[in-house]
Amino acid sequence: MKTIGIIAEFNPFHSGHKYLIEKAKKITNANNAIIICSGNYVQRGTPAIFDKTLRAKAAILNGADVVFELPVIYSTASAETFARASVKFLDLLGCVDYLCFGIETDNIKALPTLAKILTNEPEDYKNMLSMYLKNGFSYPKARSKALSDYCSENNILNSLQVSQIIDQPNNILAIEYLKSLRVFNSKIKPVAIKRQGAGYNSSDLGRGFASASGIRNEIINNKPIENYIPDNCLNLYSDSEYLSTEDFSEILGYKLITEKEFDKYYGISKDLSNRINNYKSDFTGISDFIKDLQSKNYTYAGISRALLHIILDIKTEDVKEFIDDNYMKYGRLLAFNNRSSILSSIKENSSIEIVSKFSTYYNQAQGLTKKMLDIDLKADNLYRMIYMTKYNKSIPDEFKRQIYIL
Repeated sequence: MKTIGIIAEFNPFHSGHKYLIEKAKKITNANNAIIICSGNYVQRGTPAIFDKTLRAKAAILNGADVVFELPVIYSTASAETFARASVKFLDLLGCVDYLCFGIETDNIKALPTLAKILTNEPEDYKNMLSMYLKNGFSYPKARSKALSDYCSENNILNSLQVSQIIDQPNNILAIEYLKSLRVFNSKIKPVAIKRQGAGYNSSDLGRGFASASGIRNEIINNKPIENYIPDNCLNLYSDSEYLSTEDFSEILGYKLITEKEFDKYYGISKDLSNRINNYKSDFTGISDFIKDLQSKNYTYAGISRALLHIILDIKTEDVKEFIDDNYMKYGRLLAFNNRSSILSSIKENSSIEIVSKFSTYYNQAQGLTKKMLDIDLKADNLYRMIYMTKYNKSIPDEFKRQIYIL
């Protein structure tokens, strides 16, 4: 019995995600698909458009067998930490044979090469990276330029080939997955699958599979999305209201006027903290504030994540503590297919506890485990409160949340 692992956000789940699960199972001849999914907040530094249980349910209805939640400190982290924690999660489950992921490039063979360079960091590469960082480039841009220079000078790939790979979001994540597998010396085998249809951030909905970004725009603009999602998701989405970044603006605004030192938060340097203080008097909303803070040194996504960490009170010292403590202590179930036997296999082989009843596990938790649960709980309570305030609807809290079982 073969099992694939997929790391995802499903924000929202769409036909391209269904294709990935089906294709991955087919080419690996796997029986089961385990999903590590972001909860109510995602890696681009925003709230998920729909609640985590709804998105997990959509996955189970379309080929996934088990969906676990990735803790919020990792789901909102940089690509490297997001990938590292997710791969570690799959490794600790003890029964995953393949890690399957989408890529934009046709040059699949180049990905392991780039991953090896970025893992080993040869001295020449480090010197190039340091030079670009000193010249004021953001880390992602500096890394891209340094990698291009290093590969060109060593006749590995030319600059155009490197930039075409490293500048695409799914390729970046793919490289981070490969790096993580190397770092952990994992037995899980990587399987790259060419992305079909629109690119990751594309708003183009007219060819093949649409991107999650394009579908989110349609939802926000109250436009039909039935052509881009599985049929069994239509009622799920039509019966659900969405949240957006701007819904959290008042929370951030309050934090900005009540605090001055922001470099304690994960992803915020002293320089960015000063920049936040310099611009906060003009704050009118999150999206415009991110644009105000943007510069050569800071990307939109990086700032978005940083501001979300202020909102959610996620501090650098906490994240470091969790990473140093082997990343994961538990795997919280969001949904599973009762017809699959994979959950029993996970429980037999996993090195971490599987959480099916949150209240019982929470009440017994101690130390760093309790601390991680508290950070997730606070973040989920905020998501819930903003949703209920916006729509004047009551929804269950985390202690009453039901795991979806097909």
